[in-house]
Amino acid sequence: MSITSTPATPAMTLPAKVKARWVPLLLSAGLALCLTAADAQTREKKTKTKKTKPPATQARAKPSVKVTHQPSPSEESRAERERRLYRECQGRPNAGACLGYTRKP
Repeated sequence: MSITSTPATPAMTLPAKVKARWVPLLLSAGLALCLTAADAQTREKKTKTKKTKPPATQARAKPSVKVTHQPSPSEESRAERERRLYRECQGRPNAGACLGYTRKP
């Protein structure tokens, strides 16, 4: 009776299987940690820059601008629009643009 040892091939393939499973997982975990650290650094920079500004520049407000409506020459007046809608909406359903303009009051 001779005792023979089994070849070490299963032991050699085990690290390759482990690498195939764990390498992508470890790389993605490392990338997530790097992104989290970079995000924390940018937050610190933003808070530092906000605190270092003098209070006079923060309190100063921009002047407001008033915008006035200038009607175009081809624009119809309210009375003209109502007359047109009463004329165009006769006999149509009381909905949409014709809502309230199907019958004269």
